[in-house]
Amino acid sequence: MKTLIALAATLAAGAAWPQQPFDLDPSFRFNADSWYINSTYPLPDGDVIISGVIAVPGEWPIERLGARLNPDGSIDPDFRTYPSMGGKSTPWQDQFYCEVGQVVRRFFMDGRIDSSYISIAQAPYCGFLQGGDYHVFPDGRVLVAGGHLLEDSIRGFVGLYGLIWFTNQGYLDTTRIHRRTNSDIYYLHALPDGKFLCSGYATLFDGHPLPSSTFRVMPDGALDTTFQAPEGYVTVTTSHVLASGKMLIGGNPSYLANGDTLCLMRLLPDGSMDPTFHLPLVHNYNPILGGYLMEGVNSITPLGTDKYILTGAFTEIDGEPRGGIALIDTAGYLLDDLFTGSGCGGYIWTWLDPPSPFQWMNHVINLTPAYDGSYYISGAYYGYDDGTTNDPDQRLISRLHGLNVGVEEHGVMQVQALHIAPNPCHGGAVQLSVGEVPKRATLTIHDASGRVVRQEPWPAGTVTHTLKAGLLAPGTYLLRVQEEQGTLHAGKLIVLP
Repeated sequence: MKTLIALAATLAAGAAWPQQPFDLDPSFRFNADSWYINSTYPLPDGDVIISGVIAVPGEWPIERLGARLNPDGSIDPDFRTYPSMGGKSTPWQDQFYCEVGQVVRRFFMDGRIDSSYISIAQAPYCGFLQGGDYHVFPDGRVLVAGGHLLEDSIRGFVGLYGLIWFTNQGYLDTTRIHRRTNSDIYYLHALPDGKFLCSGYATLFDGHPLPSSTFRVMPDGALDTTFQAPEGYVTVTTSHVLASGKMLIGGNPSYLANGDTLCLMRLLPDGSMDPTFHLPLVHNYNPILGGYLMEGVNSITPLGTDKYILTGAFTEIDGEPRGGIALIDTAGYLLDDLFTGSGCGGYIWTWLDPPSPFQWMNHVINLTPAYDGSYYISGAYYGYDDGTTNDPDQRLISRLHGLNVGVEEHGVMQVQALHIAPNPCHGGAVQLSVGEVPKRATLTIHDASGRVVRQEPWPAGTVTHTLKAGLLAPGTYLLRVQEEQGTLHAGKLIVLP
């Protein structure tokens, strides 16, 4: 009941007139001064947990590193442990993991730290030097990237390591082979087949020379020598694997011979660049500096089967104005279907006097789907203009209407439970069921980062559908069954190895 009430309050403002998909929802507003949001975790009841470095009026000089927001964007004062957050948050069962610096902690949904999981920074045999990305397995184990010292002489793990496994209690996993590097691994992307895409500054991995700063490892962490990525990227911040085995990757730029920057490319299954994909030119203009600063692509979200939404630090793509969010087709060309306004606005992110022009921020880091079909964008920006609504008071996080808007005869979208069994599962067949026969419905599956990994029609005339969970890599997934008339069924599925 709380879910329906929260969603009714959230969507009621748009019930009187038809909205367009991905239009700004001005009923959601977060009152922040500056800094940035790293991670956004929507909850079934309409709340959303945010993690980053967040300055709230009246709280300076103490910044929040996390908060739980109500459906209108106001801060929930009952969320307790915001000083222990800051980095990426990852859902796990009825809890979540979050990082700050080199530390990964596990939390209860009310913000309390789970004391049964020790801080990884306190784990024996470990000395943490440079934090990196992390991945949570379905059983609660964690794979941590970065550049860290191990001192486990009993098992022979001594020196600098870039990939380290920890148990679901936070201790160094002595049953795994930790992987040595000569420098840091910053980003770690779980792939559908259980492998991982890594990127950073390492040039040696377990003694093997790396021809590129981007490389792929097997599920056990061993180097996958069949994958050879192009040189240039240091940090691949986002990836999306296609059904063909090709992969879209985006991140901080490579520089082309003509001085242009390349922040998005498509790779063939062996890692080489796909020559049939248009390489969009991504630029980020700083009006205070009067020149261009570091640009980048931070997220890639499929929209249907023929479009992708990009977010990142940019003000133009292929010479066309785009403010941190844009739509491209499957060949890499910019589209004018959505996001044709000025997008996110910029600001100076500290209180230095005089301010430094290099601290200008205009950056959408994430696009995250919510249970009610809407989307959240978050990052570092002041104001948002979607081409229809220009709201200069938007701060760091905004809510966009989803694909279910414009259904005037229903007024408020209904959200109902999607029943899933067995759950958790070990692959195989999983039975999905709803209360009434849905009308022209689509099943969409999102991974823990919010990316769409699978989409298929719900069979007509039945309340049940069999999902082949063996097609999904181990992990946590959000399943959404969206009816054409607006009713949404949602549930969480855990796929175990």
